[in-house]
Amino acid sequence: MSIRYIGNSALSSTELFRRHGITPFRNILTPEVFRSFNIRKMRQSTTLIPEVVFWLLATVALTDGAMASAVISFWAPLRAIFPHLPLRPVTEEAFCTARKLLPLSFFRRTFLEIVSRYQRLFGERYRWHGFRLWGIDGTRIPLPTCAALRDKYGTFSNRHGSTRQPQALLVGLVGLWNGLCRDFILVPIRRGEQFCARFLIRLLGPADLLICDRAFCSYRIFVCVLSRGAQFLIRVQSNRALLKTKRIPTPSKRRDEWYINLPIPSRLLKQFPIFPRTLRLRVIQYRTRGYRTSWLITSLTEAEQYPYAELVNLYHERWRHETVYREWKHTLQISNIRSKSSDGILKEVFVQITLNNLVRWIMTEAAGETHRPVELQFLNSKRLILAAVAPMTVASVEHLPSMYKRLIREIAQCVIVVRPGRSYPRRQRKGFYERREGITIQTVAVRAKCRR
Repeated sequence: MSIRYIGNSALSSTELFRRHGITPFRNILTPEVFRSFNIRKMRQSTTLIPEVVFWLLATVALTDGAMASAVISFWAPLRAIFPHLPLRPVTEEAFCTARKLLPLSFFRRTFLEIVSRYQRLFGERYRWHGFRLWGIDGTRIPLPTCAALRDKYGTFSNRHGSTRQPQALLVGLVGLWNGLCRDFILVPIRRGEQFCARFLIRLLGPADLLICDRAFCSYRIFVCVLSRGAQFLIRVQSNRALLKTKRIPTPSKRRDEWYINLPIPSRLLKQFPIFPRTLRLRVIQYRTRGYRTSWLITSLTEAEQYPYAELVNLYHERWRHETVYREWKHTLQISNIRSKSSDGILKEVFVQITLNNLVRWIMTEAAGETHRPVELQFLNSKRLILAAVAPMTVASVEHLPSMYKRLIREIAQCVIVVRPGRSYPRRQRKGFYERREGITIQTVAVRAKCRR
């Protein structure tokens, strides 16, 4: 939409957000999407309509600092184009009131709308042997120091005591090759990751492959995944009893892979009566240079169709989930939550993860068929999108498609440089008072400090 015909002194900040939002995302999250939600709890005369509140929250996630400073820094390039705009787009009090009045269902429906549309457009891309790769993992996010949040979410504690700052556990179902967050759950830290995983596994289907670390290796996770018709590839702890189960050779005759017949506990058979009493699974043993021996367990039992080397390399794609969490925390400021109510926190998290999916959408268009979205630099993609906001806002309708294509081309050049063959061996930690060549580790540390 062109902005030339509204470039007059009567243009307000809320009118600009109402008509244009954050322009590069406007092609994906259109005004029609917001109107289809039909939010009736707000008056028609309300200036901060749900669409404006969403874009204001998105500007905070795209920039740094508190709400007021973040929006003002985002507002500065637009004021350079339209000097008559106010210094502050909206007062912080009015924004907080509008966010509080807006129901949580609005933010969840916006999030689910983007996920469903992405799945329809790009769901057939980036598959491994016909499977979509998903990962489930958890991370802790700090919350504002508040008594109500400490009671609801709890605080982290260890042998040195507990902290005053509350923390929440965020567990997400993320695409390992496209970076899309399909769903997430935010719970108190006393809840375990496996509890949250059972909530997210219900979204899997027959064409999905779940890859998880050793924290999710359990009978219940195995049964829950297979009950959805999906498959799994999970790392096994070295002390698990299932590694001592009788080994059955595979057709490949390799000594580092074998079948096991895993008996299902009776308590799970009561919940899933259609399951057989035993499951045949495949165990893979491997070792990477500089690391200890590792084991994988998978429901992909066809050794010829899913070779040993492919599964070993595939498991390490799970690290994509860790990098996605890093981008959420540092690039989208999800570790800088500002609200002091549980609903307000969920609203902020919904907006930030929806923004992640919007950026991933544009990165998917830029990646095309040659690259995967996770192979592009998320931070530089966000910076390029921010740099395109002001030019695209002031441009005419005829120039917007060409400007968007130029943005796609520039993001396509932000390819992550892969350096193969690099290894980061784990350091062998010695005991603090362990003697080594007659000198304690403590003495060595003191001497090194004195030399500095």
